[in-house]
Amino acid sequence: MQKDKGLALKIAAVSTAVVLVFLVFFIVFLFSKTSSARSVFAEEPVDKNYHVLVVGQSERADFVNQVFEGVNSQSSRYKAIVELKSPDSLAQDLSLQSLIDYAQYVNADGIIAFVTPQSKSISPVSRIDGTEIPLITIGHYIPDISQVSFIGINYSSLGRKIAMESKSILSAEGTNYIVISSNNSNPNTGNLINSISSFYKTEGISNYELLDKSPAENEERIREIFTGENSAEDSIICLTEDDSMMVLQIAGALSLPGRTKILGFGDNETISIYLEKAFLSKLISLDAFKIGVRAMTELFEYRNTGYANSYIGAEFRTRSSSGGSTK
Repeated sequence: MQKDKGLALKIAAVSTAVVLVFLVFFIVFLFSKTSSARSVFAEEPVDKNYHVLVVGQSERADFVNQVFEGVNSQSSRYKAIVELKSPDSLAQDLSLQSLIDYAQYVNADGIIAFVTPQSKSISPVSRIDGTEIPLITIGHYIPDISQVSFIGINYSSLGRKIAMESKSILSAEGTNYIVISSNNSNPNTGNLINSISSFYKTEGISNYELLDKSPAENEERIREIFTGENSAEDSIICLTEDDSMMVLQIAGALSLPGRTKILGFGDNETISIYLEKAFLSKLISLDAFKIGVRAMTELFEYRNTGYANSYIGAEFRTRSSSGGSTK
């Protein structure tokens, strides 16, 4: 009987050990995905009180890095350490949810996340004390996400910005072509175009044409414009990053840098190269650094008062082929 009791105790001890080992491996597995992502820390202040996490997927790594720099510029003001968590490459790309889950693992005080149209709904995460970690989102608005603030494009403001910047490259003798391909599903396109038209009307500008056909039809029309007799007098205004890429690729294939003035929108690496090579006259993009600064401000406004602006219009910047930059 005594032997049976001893055996039972040994079995119980072994079972308990197995369960503990299993729990350890489970925790390691849960965070193994985020551990392969890149972490970048700002210099930690001596009196650091907060830990803020900036997350984003690799497809917009350059933009997310600039947002991080903006957030980091405010770290001393708020006595915070700022960490950037993002995949090293597309091959290692992780879901946005897995990156946000990491915030719970490190018990972060706040999250600033770049959200793409491909991102799915995100489940909130909590700190050790059970309080939900406040989330500021940037980029694409998903209403189902539990977010303190969203920083994104105000399309009426963008339309006015494009119209104002395009005025300097418009030619009275030529035609000014505004490109917005019909495959664009953005519901705010109407606000964007109306804002441009309203500005042109106020300025007495009437020599413009809207190219809103299919991508294939617009591509054919752009080729005709580039090779036409008045190409040096014409200008092309692109309202999306995709249309900017389409126009620039045609200009590149035809080896026509600077012949027709082009205003582009977007901020990927390829478009920036076209700007450096003078295929673009001007490039309008989101000001990622200022977005990072504003995100940090809203995060700590919420932490200190319990309130924050639910929607904030992002700021823009304009760069020219001559190397100039304006806000």
